[in-house]
Amino acid sequence: MCGKRYPSATLVNSGLPTSSSPRVSWLLCTHREDALLQRAVQSCLSQTMADFELLLVVNGPDTGRLVPQLAQAYAVDPRVRVIGTPIHLLNFSLSLGLHLARAPFVARMDADDVSHPERLATQLAFMKAHEDVAVLGSSYFLIDPQGEVRGKVDAPLTDLDIRKALYFRNPICHPSVMLRRDVVLRAGAYLGGRNAEDYDLWLRLAMNKHCRFANLASPLLSYNVSPDGAARRSREAYGNVAGAQLRQFLITRDVRWLVGATLSMAKSFARADRP
Repeated sequence: MCGKRYPSATLVNSGLPTSSSPRVSWLLCTHREDALLQRAVQSCLSQTMADFELLLVVNGPDTGRLVPQLAQAYAVDPRVRVIGTPIHLLNFSLSLGLHLARAPFVARMDADDVSHPERLATQLAFMKAHEDVAVLGSSYFLIDPQGEVRGKVDAPLTDLDIRKALYFRNPICHPSVMLRRDVVLRAGAYLGGRNAEDYDLWLRLAMNKHCRFANLASPLLSYNVSPDGAARRSREAYGNVAGAQLRQFLITRDVRWLVGATLSMAKSFARADRP
C-alpha cells in the first residue's frame, strides 16, 4: 500500500428520515462552522419549493468535531444530511457529494454565499423545459460578508455565448449552478485542480456537442467577495486554469485554447496575489 490510508466518509442524517427521492439535492461543502455558513444553509432551507435534500459535506482535520456539531444543529430538519471526510480537497468533496446525492438534479452552493428564495423552483422549471441543458447557472449579485450588495454580474445566457467565453475565462458562476447528476457523473465528476475544479468540468462537458450550457438572466445568487475568497486569484488557481486550457489545445488543436492559456499565465504574473 502506498501513502496514507484515509478513514471512510461518515454520513449522519439529521432528524427523521426524509424522502428517498427528492427532486433536487443541494451540495454544499465546508471545513468550518461560522455565521456565513449558517446564513448560506438558511438560504438553502428557505426556498419556495420544499422537495429537496441538503448534503452538507464537511472536510478537513476538524471533521470529527464538526460533523456531530452540525448534525445536531440541523437535527430538526430531516432534509439535512451531514457527510464527513478528512480529505481536505474540494474536488473530492464535490464528487463524494454527487455520488451520495439522491436527486437527478444537483444545486451547487458555497458556504459563504446566499441563494435567493426562488432559485430552486426557477432553475428546476428551466431544466424540465430544456432537457438538453446539463449545466444551468445564473447572473448574480456581489455582496460583502455583511450582505451589502457591491455589484452585479450579468452572465452570458446562451450555449453559444458560454462556449465562446470558455476559451478565455469561466463564464459560469459555480455556486449558482444546477447540474444533471447523471451527465456529470458520466463525465467523471470533479477532477480538476483545487481552485479550478468547476472550469475543468465545464471544459470536459463542452467536448460533448450534445451537452448544453445556459445561464439565467435573473440573479439567483448573492456571491460573497470577501478577502477570504482570494484563492481564486492565486498563482495556483491561474496555473490550474492554464493547465486545463493547454490540455484542450493539445486535444483539439484549436488555437483559441492556446490564446486562453497564454492569457491565464499572464494573469498569474500580473494579478496573482499569493502562491
